[in-house]
Amino acid sequence: MDALRAFAIAIVLIHHYRDTRCFLSRFGAPLFFVLSGFFATRTLLKLRNGLETGRTRTTAAFRTFYLQRWLRLWPLYYLVLGLTLLLNVENAHSTFFWNATFLTNLHVLVTGGWSGRFSPLWSLSVLEQFYLVWPAWILCCPRRLLMPAILAHIALAPLYRLGCLVTHASPYYWCVVPLASFDQLGCGALLALCGENFVSMAARARIQWVAGKICVPVFVFLLVCKCFSVDPPFSAIYIGTVASFAFLRLVNLAAEGVSGPVGKFLQSPMLCHIGKMSYSIFLLHDFTELLIPRIGFFRLVLESNFKPVLLIPLTILVAHVAWRFVECPVLSLRRKYLPSPALAPGPAFDAGA
Repeated sequence: MDALRAFAIAIVLIHHYRDTRCFLSRFGAPLFFVLSGFFATRTLLKLRNGLETGRTRTTAAFRTFYLQRWLRLWPLYYLVLGLTLLLNVENAHSTFFWNATFLTNLHVLVTGGWSGRFSPLWSLSVLEQFYLVWPAWILCCPRRLLMPAILAHIALAPLYRLGCLVTHASPYYWCVVPLASFDQLGCGALLALCGENFVSMAARARIQWVAGKICVPVFVFLLVCKCFSVDPPFSAIYIGTVASFAFLRLVNLAAEGVSGPVGKFLQSPMLCHIGKMSYSIFLLHDFTELLIPRIGFFRLVLESNFKPVLLIPLTILVAHVAWRFVECPVLSLRRKYLPSPALAPGPAFDAGA
């Protein structure tokens, strides 16, 4: 799982640091959304088990979930916003209200443009808006309706994109509106539902078959087409959903564990550490360029397509400092005073998941 986070953040860095796009550009955020939907729903399903067995109450379950999410996301987030405001980074003042209230995506729609170095925060806003409604769905929805509800959320995304196509909506509406990411978040939730014994073995097998036998090959085909600048008919509508199911399969493989040389590589300490720091890297990656003086050799590199060679190591170094002195202490407090729900892996995952 940490290796997947590392690959996802690597895609984001390359996408943002290079002027020319690689074939996986724009798929870093969807992979993060699938992972976020999986982990959030997995936590909620464990809390739901506590509700159904009488070990906890509904208000306590909501409180536990939100406190866990807030302690994970907010401390470093508001520290970054405060420092950029103090240092008068461009757009820090004009976008502060939108960023501080997790409405960055709405700011993009209102202004009809990106907000400089703060633009990537639209995805975090989508995630926080998702967290406002998702716990109620998972904790309060009747058990028999959980899977239909998640499938309906997944189906809403391509239908929304079809609406964008029909109405000739601006490109921003295609990505920053939460509905556009429902298939990604929903596929992560669907995988969590399979792993926690909320669906039958037959349904789990069908989902994995569709993801592995249909969506993975189709996604690879669409990526090859993209490499040759070929767009299959209406691919903008369904490529996100196909990618979401392909990532579902990828996350499931990671949850089950990978053996052999590939498994050893994916479990390498450096790769796993980068994955653990992926949130810090994400928050800081568009600001680390400001630490480099634009003179001489540095200016030449920063104005070329080779700037990832300079910016990626620096971003990882700065993120390590943030991880060590901000995130680790907060996570230690969270583990001490707000323990996670007890794990109860289902047949879809081994005990190491």
